[in-house]
Amino acid sequence: MDYREHTELDDLREQIALLKDKLQRQQIISERAIAEAAQKHIGRLNRAGAVYVFFGVFAVVYCSWAFHWFGFSDEFVIGTAIFLAACAVGTMYAHWGLRSVDVANGNLVEIASRLLKFRKIYSNWHFYTVPALLVWCYFLYKDAYRMLNNPEGFLLAGIVGGTIGGAIGLWRHFKTLREADKAIANIKNLMEQKE
Repeated sequence: MDYREHTELDDLREQIALLKDKLQRQQIISERAIAEAAQKHIGRLNRAGAVYVFFGVFAVVYCSWAFHWFGFSDEFVIGTAIFLAACAVGTMYAHWGLRSVDVANGNLVEIASRLLKFRKIYSNWHFYTVPALLVWCYFLYKDAYRMLNNPEGFLLAGIVGGTIGGAIGLWRHFKTLREADKAIANIKNLMEQKE
């Protein structure tokens, strides 16, 4: 092997080493970008959970006061407060496992497990709340006719408000599920790249 061939071989080795280094840096940057995207989605889930819990606690106080002021029975007011508090606690429980998630430094399998548990709770949430809400509506109807002078107007306003609130709640519910799905997809993508 002469000098010229030896230099070309050294040049090729250097170029291959540079390409390998560049590829490794791009993979690290790609992994970092995916981790940041997953962390962003988890942060959105945490913020949404904090807002939901805040409004749940607010609803306990406000609805208890409002129903008491309208003259509803103490049993109905207490039942409403318990129902709303249970919803706030359930929401807090669903979001609890996501508070301390650090995608960049955490165990990806554990993070994915937490996200799947969160998603399962949210997906099954309606199996518990809708029947409870129907029972609550029955007692609202019963108490309204017993306590109010114009129960039809009150119930009509409740139906309109409940429909608007239900539409907003479903929109937020499905948005939360989409955020969870995006975070889960990012975690899976990151796990595949690390393999």
